[in-house]
Amino acid sequence: MPHNRRVRYGGGTSARLRRRLLAAAALAALAAAGVLATVPVLRDRSQHRLEQRADREVAATAQRARAALLAEPSAPGPALRDAADAVDGVEVLTVEDAGPGVRLVFRVRVAKTAASVFGWQRVNAGSCFAQVVRAAATPAPLERLPCPD
Repeated sequence: MPHNRRVRYGGGTSARLRRRLLAAAALAALAAAGVLATVPVLRDRSQHRLEQRADREVAATAQRARAALLAEPSAPGPALRDAADAVDGVEVLTVEDAGPGVRLVFRVRVAKTAASVFGWQRVNAGSCFAQVVRAAATPAPLERLPCPD
């Protein structure tokens, strides 16, 4: 019997295969854990961006209502109410006499829906604003208010 002969004690190839499979399973488990940890963060970030877009649209709609109100500064209260109500997404809450002008309080509501990797996301945003309209003086700035419940 020669001395250089190697003696294998069962399962040399299968032991290597088993180690490789265990390493692959560990990598797959690590990748799955990474995906599970990342998905909620990405979903929240996507939702936050949609909320920001909705808030910008609320502000833009309020500015359109303001422009409609200031287009005819000498109009009476009911005509100003109709002008603000004509803007999509605007609901006039009150119309009051404010000394030499009229003060309107209105609510702007916007619903945004967007498709994402995570399915459909939806946001309902809203804010209330006040605008004083005076016939002769320079217009007052648009004021953001807390909405009544």
